[in-house]
Amino acid sequence: MEIIRHLSNEELTDFTIESDQRALRSTLEALPDWAQASTERPEEFWQKQRSIVWSRISSRESASATRLVRPSPVLAWSTVAALVLLAGLMLDRASVVPPYQAQVDPDHELLVAVERAVHNDGPAALDPAALLAEEMVQDIAARPPIRKKEPTHEN
Repeated sequence: MEIIRHLSNEELTDFTIESDQRALRSTLEALPDWAQASTERPEEFWQKQRSIVWSRISSRESASATRLVRPSPVLAWSTVAALVLLAGLMLDRASVVPPYQAQVDPDHELLVAVERAVHNDGPAALDPAALLAEEMVQDIAARPPIRKKEPTHEN
């Protein structure tokens, strides 16, 4: 054991692999002998083995079937309590459908802004100038037209 303490990780890994290979080699070398011994057994031995295996399988199936058929009372009561709680929550809530959330389309918003700008008479800063221009037009329309005297062509 003193030798193992002084080994590095790589040397310890190699040592472990070699040890495992030796154990596996001995198992694989004994395999033909085990196969030969198993063929030398009488038929009664194999019948007994089959009956033992089938009895274990049937006992596990019956045990699992009884567990499924007879659930524990704690599990049953907790299931009933959960169902009552769930039903209470579902009945307590009002069945209100949330309103539809409209999706905002940035292209549409841009188009609407462009339409507003086109239909607008101008910027708000020019509103006083527009009023002044309208007053001037009204004053001109209210004055009588100026008639120029036509030149005579007397020669």
